[in-house]
Amino acid sequence: SFKVDDKIYPLNDRSVDVTENKSLMPMQIRNLEVSNNKITFLRFDIPSTITDSHKINLKLVVDGDSTLDGGISIQEYGQTGWGESTNSKNIGIIDHTLGATLATLTPQADGTIVWDNGTAQSMDNGTILSIDLTDKITSYGEEYSIAIRALGTTDKVKFFSKEKQLT
Repeated sequence: SFKVDDKIYPLNDRSVDVTENKSLMPMQIRNLEVSNNKITFLRFDIPSTITDSHKINLKLVVDGDSTLDGGISIQEYGQTGWGESTNSKNIGIIDHTLGATLATLTPQADGTIVWDNGTAQSMDNGTILSIDLTDKITSYGEEYSIAIRALGTTDKVKFFSKEKQLT
């Protein structure tokens, strides 16, 4: 989930195998996978009522066992209006070029993970990973997309999707 003072959930969230270029069918998928070829994309509508005084946190809930040797990266994704409809904006066929890195999660020898801001957390099933994106998101009243990708070829992490809440 994406949270400001009054929780905002993604308009769309979907994992995509970026080595395939095929239109994805709309479906409710209970988890989002981040691995070697799979990138998770999240699209939000940031209300114009949000101001510089709001704290903006991205919260991800780990869903199952994870393998994390290289880490994961949260990056800007410049595409807007994407979705799972069978049109030219389908997330399976549009450009998957990523933008600037917003945050990085790095595994430690003791089994914890550390955000680049120094916050350590575990990767146990059900753990809520929270990263402060307040200083990264500075435009309000418009759509904003991010991507989560694996940094190592053997990394694999699953997160709850917004559809998990619906079920």
